[in-house]
Amino acid sequence: MKNAADLQGAHRAAFSVALLAPRYWFTWFGLACGRASLWLPWRGRLRLSRLLGALYYRLNPKRRRIADINLRLCFPAWSAEKRDAVFREHCTLAAQGLFFTAMMWWANEATLDRWITIEGLEHYAAAAEGGRPVLVLHGHFVGLESGVLVSRRFPYVGFMKALKNPVLDWAMTRGRERFGGRVFDRSGGLRPLIRALQAGFGASFVADEDLGPRDCVYAPFFGVPAATLPTAGRLAGVTGASVIPCFAQLLPDGRCAMWFEPPLADLPTGDPVRDARLMNEAFERAVRRMPAQYMWTMKRFKTQSGERSPYE
Repeated sequence: MKNAADLQGAHRAAFSVALLAPRYWFTWFGLACGRASLWLPWRGRLRLSRLLGALYYRLNPKRRRIADINLRLCFPAWSAEKRDAVFREHCTLAAQGLFFTAMMWWANEATLDRWITIEGLEHYAAAAEGGRPVLVLHGHFVGLESGVLVSRRFPYVGFMKALKNPVLDWAMTRGRERFGGRVFDRSGGLRPLIRALQAGFGASFVADEDLGPRDCVYAPFFGVPAATLPTAGRLAGVTGASVIPCFAQLLPDGRCAMWFEPPLADLPTGDPVRDARLMNEAFERAVRRMPAQYMWTMKRFKTQSGERSPYE
């Protein structure tokens, strides 16, 4: 396997004594609880998820409003009762996602194999064996940390936004790199990611986020114009990478089903808007399969061309 440690530009979050300062003790307590949760039976984790989800629902009217706006835009035929039920379920699943993240960062490999199934790896393997780099397209779902699993099997890198809390930044970086992968700070631009792809590494890319009008195009997401960065198409054009959607679904019994879809055959199309549309269609397929697991609390439609944000 290629050595990701040789890559230039990887995000570094080293441990230091300064991270033990009193102002970070609550963060350390939270991380300790997360790691200790691995010892809980799965029914205990699900009960806690329901409790934490209920608290999240009640204590976050702002996020509840954002989710309702998003669901109303994407599913106009749904009743207010159905939108509310989906968001209530989402809150529970978001809490379950915290326990899932703890598993990704700290559980041993035997535990991961027991609780997580992966389908469609042949799509990734076929592209890699054919000499093409692979760009894995992830979305903002509660099982997003599942990208860690790819680095168990293939030389792999990813993007992340450096966290303001240095303890969380260190823990997240360490968790995502535990199997030999590397993460790049998003503020460093695309060049490190391009170099990694050209060197034969697979790369994770999360594309369903409204980062403002700069360099974006407007492509429909459930029929609603959404500011979308057509970066995946650009990266595929520069590096010759196959773009493969990958998603993970948290299941009622505490397990997780992860799947890779076939490569987006037409990407890049040479048209940034069409590239963005193909990506959004992949996210739509996953949302329809598991609507409560999408992060509806994001302001996905905040940037509108010549119109007010629906969240105002």
